[in-house]
This record gives sequence, structure tokens and C-alpha cells, in this order.
Amino acid sequence: MTFSFISDLWNKWNLRGFVVLSLSLQVFLILFAPFRKKTADHCIIFLLWLAYLMADSVAAFAVAEVDGALQAFWASFLLLHLGGPDTIIAFSLEDSSLWKRHLFSLIFQVGAAIHVFVRIFPRDKSLVIPTILVFLAGVIKIAERTLALYLSSLPSLRESMLSNNEQRMGANSSQLLKELNIVGDGYEKEKEEAKLDESIVVKHAYSFFQIFKIFIANLIYTKQQRKMSVDYFNRVSAMDALRVISVELNFIYEELHTKALTIRHKWSYVFRIIAFTSIVVALGLFNHLKKYQLPKLDVKITHILLFGAIIIDVIALFKLIFSDWTVAKIKYTTTGYTTIGSSKLDAFLRKLVSTMDYRSKSQYAICEVDPNTDVTYKVLDTPLIFRRWSESISACNLFSEALMESPRKIRKCNQSWGIVVLKSICSFPFRMVGKIISCFLQTGAIIARCCGRGSMIANAKYVSKILLMKKLWIFIFDGVKRKSNESGNPETLSWLVKSNKFFPGRMPSDSDNILEHIGKANMHNFIIMCHIATEIWYNKDKPKDRNDKREFSKIISDYMLYLLLNQANLMSDVAMTGIAQMVSAETMRELRQRIGDGAKDLKGICEKLYHSASAEPGPANPSKSPLDEGLLMARKLEVHEDKWKALSDTWVELLLCAAVNIMGDAHIQVLSKGGELVTFVWLLTAHLGCFYKPEWGLYREYWEERSADTGGRDDGDDGDAMDLP
Repeated sequence: MTFSFISDLWNKWNLRGFVVLSLSLQVFLILFAPFRKKTADHCIIFLLWLAYLMADSVAAFAVAEVDGALQAFWASFLLLHLGGPDTIIAFSLEDSSLWKRHLFSLIFQVGAAIHVFVRIFPRDKSLVIPTILVFLAGVIKIAERTLALYLSSLPSLRESMLSNNEQRMGANSSQLLKELNIVGDGYEKEKEEAKLDESIVVKHAYSFFQIFKIFIANLIYTKQQRKMSVDYFNRVSAMDALRVISVELNFIYEELHTKALTIRHKWSYVFRIIAFTSIVVALGLFNHLKKYQLPKLDVKITHILLFGAIIIDVIALFKLIFSDWTVAKIKYTTTGYTTIGSSKLDAFLRKLVSTMDYRSKSQYAICEVDPNTDVTYKVLDTPLIFRRWSESISACNLFSEALMESPRKIRKCNQSWGIVVLKSICSFPFRMVGKIISCFLQTGAIIARCCGRGSMIANAKYVSKILLMKKLWIFIFDGVKRKSNESGNPETLSWLVKSNKFFPGRMPSDSDNILEHIGKANMHNFIIMCHIATEIWYNKDKPKDRNDKREFSKIISDYMLYLLLNQANLMSDVAMTGIAQMVSAETMRELRQRIGDGAKDLKGICEKLYHSASAEPGPANPSKSPLDEGLLMARKLEVHEDKWKALSDTWVELLLCAAVNIMGDAHIQVLSKGGELVTFVWLLTAHLGCFYKPEWGLYREYWEERSADTGGRDDGDDGDAMDLP
């Protein structure tokens, strides 16, 4: 009886259910797919990834179940869904064959649908024309998605960038500086504050995006473009620089992870009008059809599909209108190098931009780092729907991992009890999904270890999210700008970047010049040593007064360890991430042994470990564990004139060193997961001229100038051969 009921239910709802589910997934994706760039929450990213996979699989499976004219009509909608919304799933930039595999798969699906049509329509021609119209719209969407995948592949990007040497910035440079001069008078008094209107930020970011997207393909800018960018970012405020970079990265994200390269082409507008008109006409023809022979449920489902397809296109149109691309185009039209003839149209566009300025404006909240003190910081806290990135920093900590508890979380001030409870209730489903994902990952790691495969340690389990402090970004911005100004000589700068010799040699260690020899082979050891020393002093030294650099050191220390352990793909060009995970596992085991069971007082643990370290420096001992090395570094910091200045400066330079040595495509991959602070620092270093490519130099013409200066000898860009201080 039960089996018969299930069989009847399946026969009645199998295709109907798949069709409705496919439409539901498309609506879900077009509404929530943009959250990939707005949040680093793994649960949300997992749900979106699952929806992408289900959307393609459900549509492909349902086509095979078609049997009947109306069901063939539904099959054309499934092809329309295979074209996907305007956001496409993230993919590897190096995988140039992805679009080909996608094309072959879609050709197979289209062929299967045509086979169904040929089989059904000779005996039932009632829905031939509506089916052909929706089928046409589906083919247009499929072609659009395939073209977007092709244009976003790394070989296509490199080819287009190399063939387009005439960049927009050359023409726009004087206009950008002119607009900056209008608001630049007050910067000397308020260097930290954001002063540019949001639409001006979008316009400037779009101009820089035309050039700096070449770093995705690991290319380099021209000498003129580098100088223009350095001049601009030396004059703009720190917060305006952050806003420009965030919009610039948003343009890069949308060009690579959405259909932006295709839907904003002039021919795309034509084909989209054709597709939309086809669906509307199909709706009209279906309404005039005599439907007495059709089940009422099927008629309702068909209307849902037709209206759903129209609503999806309308939503896509609104998202296209209220986007940064539209603002940039309007600003160039109304205040750039051409003007609109109609004053009414000009007024309308200005009003539209003004409305979007208010919508996209960054917002802040006040947070306290320690509930026992009155020290508060202003942090980015833009509503999720209006964010361009997650605006947060991840943090993990060796001591927290050893104690099996999450690192500290910075709490917002003035939050009512009701809001806290509501957030907890709303986040409960996502926490449950996170637990399930974590269990799957841990089970997979255990199985892999039992089979003799996999690494010795999984990613750090206890990770917290911290909203980006305004003062922290200003501190990082000033540090990068200072480093750029100190290394004004291009040859010196190329030598510093290429040799990883950004470090000032201020940090105490077994060797006075150890920081001058940090490279990929031992970067992970140095990060772990500095992390331990920072954690020891952060918990041991509890100042009564405000100490910003202490907080900055703690945040960047936890963030760098997170990158080292949980972002192996991002850090693989900087440090030996596999070895780093092994070393971290050994350090945690040693920490647990020294701490003992049941200990939870972190300050007492740090005091105990600190006093257990030898105060005598002694010669460098290769057999010392990273824990001992970190404790020794902490002991030497006690006599340092300003230990928090030394630590904070060193952490900024470690972050800078990591940023400039990570390949561009690795930075871009994390944009679809909420973005990373190190990516912002990477683009900031490029804007301030602290960038060097072995195959290009500091800019494209650098090798030509070097060749001319050396009388035609191919000294190239071999910074190691330069005799520099």
C-alpha cells in the first residue's frame, strides 16, 4: 500500500516537481547569488554552491522525463533555466577548457530537447509556436552563459589585455586629478575621513579598473599609469582609498564571476529584448489557447513558469540599472568628456545617481574590544544587502586551537537584548549547516588519514570573524604609503619586493639580520614565531590606557595565521603551507602538553609559558621548536623600547610581503567568498607602485629603459645583481 502510494505520487509529481523546483532555484539564485561577494559565511556560500549544482542537474534530468506537448513546452523552460541567472558559478581562471565542457554539455541538452520536440509535435501541434518562442529564449541565455565563461577564462583575458594597449586612464588622468582637487583642500585636516561622493568613487574606481584588471592575468601597467596611480593614492584619504579599491574589486568580481562581459555588450541588449519578447508572446498565445483538455494543475504550473521567467528578467533589469556599471557610465556621460543634449534626461540621471549614492554609502558601528574597558573602535558595518565585500577579517589562534575554543569576538556596543536574540535565532539554521559541513570535512580527513592520504592537520577549526576597524585600515594604508615613499628609487623598490626585504630589521631574534633572509622556505616559521610572541604579550600585558598598536598587532597576527592555515591556495606562493600545517599541529600538541588538562585561564597560561623560556639568547639552535623560538622572541621584547610598535610594524610588513607575492588569479578567486583583507592590500600596493613582476619589471617599458641604460646589455630586471644597500 505504501509503495503504491509513493509510486502514484512520483508519477504525478516527478516532472511537475522538477519544473517548479528548477524555477524556485533560479529565483533563489538571482536574489541571493550576489551574497557570495558580500559574506565570508561558509554556510551561505555552501548553500549557494549547492543551489548552482542543483539548478543544472534538475533541469537536465527533467528534460528526459518529457512526454506530451505541454511537457515539451515545459522542457523549453528548463533549457531557459540552464542558461542560468546573471551570476555564474565561480571557476578556476586557469581552466581554459571549462567553457568547452560547458558548451558540449549544453549542446547535448539542446539536442535532447530537439529530439523530444520532433517525437511529440507531429502528433500534437497545439503548443508548437509557444514552445519554439521559449526555446529561442533558452538558446539565447545558454549562448550568453557559454560566451561569459569563454571571455572570463585566463587565456582570453590575457589576449584581450595584451591586444588593448590603449587604456582609458591616459585620457582620464587629468580629469581624475581635477575632481580630486575640488575636495582635496580639506584633506590635510581630515586625512582619515572619506570625502568623495559615492558616485565619484565609482567613477574613479571604474577608471582604475580598466587598467588594474591586468594584474588578474599577472601583467603590469605602463610607466605613465603607475605614476598617475601613485599620485592619486598619495593625495586621497585612507578611507576613500578603501572605497575606491572595494568598488574596483567589485568590478573585477563581476567581470569574472558573473555575465558582466556579455550582458553589457550592445548586442546583448538586442538579444535580451528578443528573449523577453518571446516569453511575453508565448504567454499571450498560451492564454488564448483552448485549455479544456489540459489538467488545471498543469495550466497553473505553466502560468507560474511564464510569469516566473518574466519576473526573473525584470529583476535582472533592475539589478542592471542599479549597478556600479550604470553609475560609472552615467558619471562619464554627465560629468566626463561628453555631455547629454537633453537637460531633462541629464536631471533624471543625476537624480538616479544621487539615490544610488545614498543606497551604497558605507556605514559604521561602534565596537568594544574588551568589555572591562571603555576602549571602543569604529568598524565597517554596512547592511548586508548593500555591501560590496564581507567587510570582515577572519581570525584563528594557536592558543585557541589548543584550548579548543573560538578566538575572541569584538562585540558591537548599544545592541539591545532583542536584536541579539533575533540574530541568534536567524543564524541558528546556518550554524546547523556549518556543523554538518564540519562533520563531513572531519570525516573525510579521518578516512583520508586512515587510507594513508591527506595532510597531518586539517584547517584550523576555531575561526572568528572580526569587522574591519577603521583605524586598522588607516594604519595599514599609512604603512604601505610610507614604504612606497621610502623606496622612491624604482631599482631599490624592485630589489626590495623581489628579495622579500621589506623588513626593517627591528624585531629581536637570534640573529640581527634574520628578517633580511625570510623567504618561502621559512616564512611559515617566522609567522608562527611572531604569532606566539604577540599572543604571549597581548595576554600578559593588559594596559589601562588605549593602545591601538597592541590591538592591531593582535588582529593581524590572528589573520596571518588564518591565511597560513586555512587559505593554503592563497598563501602557497608565499610560504610552505603544507609544512606550516604540520608545524602548527606539532606546536599545538606541545602547547597542550605544557598547559595541562583543564587549564582555561589564558593570561595565567601565557605567564607560565613566558617564565619557562630561557632569558639567555644563545646561538641559533635549529632543533628548537617554533614554540620555544616564539617564547624566546617574547622574552627579548621585554627590553624593547616600544614592543607594540615593533610588532605592529612587523605584522604590517608581513602582510605587505604576502600581498605582493601572491599571484593575481589567487587573489581574484577569494572575491567570490567575501573577499580578503590581503587582496585589498595587494591592490593598494599596486596603486602605490610597490609592485614588481620578474618578466615585466616595475612597468611595461622598464626592460626597454634598463636595456638602453646598460648600452643594450640584457641586464633585465635581475634585482639580485644590483649592488644596493
